[in-house]
Amino acid sequence: MFSKSTLFGTLIGFIVFNIIGWIFYDSLAADYFESHRINMIMGDLDILYMTLGSLIQAYALSVLYGRWCSANPSLNSGFNFGTWVDVFAGFGMNLMMYGTMQLMDIEATLVDAVWSVFFYGILGASIGWGQALSAPKKATS
Repeated sequence: MFSKSTLFGTLIGFIVFNIIGWIFYDSLAADYFESHRINMIMGDLDILYMTLGSLIQAYALSVLYGRWCSANPSLNSGFNFGTWVDVFAGFGMNLMMYGTMQLMDIEATLVDAVWSVFFYGILGASIGWGQALSAPKKATS
């Protein structure tokens, strides 16, 4: 759980998660999601909790990926892992949240779910790449 490859994957994933998330949600799509809010009151963002949440997600994904990839980490398998995680998180959880809380309209919920496929794919790829870089080198005979 605290191996070098898991921690390095966590670090890379955490950085990518924050940078890409900030670029997309705070810059590129901020106006779009603002116009599709239903029951969401926007207050000030709390960077501490956003950072902590990003770190926990990156660590959890890095641990799960390390077990899923069978000690053969790569960019490609990381992307595949990330997209499957998003089928659960992006589509499943977004639709559950829409059904229970309706924070955004259905259009924005689906746009966020589709974006999340790429977002978590990139996150998974970065974790896979980070773990591949820090994995012990196999001896060649």
